[in-house]
Amino acid sequence: MMDDKLHLAPIDSNPQNILDIGTGTGIWAMDVGERYPSAQVIGTDLSPIQPSWVPPNVRFEIDDAESEWTFKKNFFDLVHIRNLGGAIKDWEKLLTEAYKHCRPGGWVDIAEYEMVCFSDDGSVQESMTLSKFYVLINQAVEKSGRGFHMAKLLGPVLTKIGFTNVHHEIAKGPLGPWAANKKEKEIGAYMLLSAETGFEATGIGLFTNVLGMDPKEAQRIIAETLKQAKSRKIHAYGKQ
Repeated sequence: MMDDKLHLAPIDSNPQNILDIGTGTGIWAMDVGERYPSAQVIGTDLSPIQPSWVPPNVRFEIDDAESEWTFKKNFFDLVHIRNLGGAIKDWEKLLTEAYKHCRPGGWVDIAEYEMVCFSDDGSVQESMTLSKFYVLINQAVEKSGRGFHMAKLLGPVLTKIGFTNVHHEIAKGPLGPWAANKKEKEIGAYMLLSAETGFEATGIGLFTNVLGMDPKEAQRIIAETLKQAKSRKIHAYGKQ
């Protein structure tokens, strides 16, 4: 989707300190460490699931991004945040910490998505299980005090905190290889591959533990959602 770019922030070719918040498996941190071998890269996460064999300029730390950061202030050339929707209660607090710890002239690069299913030709209907799946996910996450709604709302928050040169780009992520465009078809194939396990991984706990849904009904909804996502007649996409 990003044409081999690891970030959209126009940092210079020789950054010294990079922070990856919510690093997950650490893939991005390792990639950016190899891309900028002179930089020191730190990836933080609540879960220690990262590999131990990493580039020499990359390290991982267990940390809660919603707590006060203990890093040096005015320090990082780049703070990277990706796919933390549904995990953060107070985005303004998180981004205020990022602001404090970026050096003057540094950048915060955020990539988030809306948990909404779109179509341009009306092939996604509100009555479809595919649409209802996303509605239920949002209901459950909001009930837990978080949400997937910040992707389109971050601009004013960043400006309020004090960031300048705020830039927002929107990209389509097709769900399934239905697009005529070769690049979009490939993206859609990867998205569908992710959905094979991602729908259940995202939904089952929220449906049963938060919404109190019967496990069999939750599994039925997930299975029907995946079936509809695989249909070439349904031209669904998300916005990143």
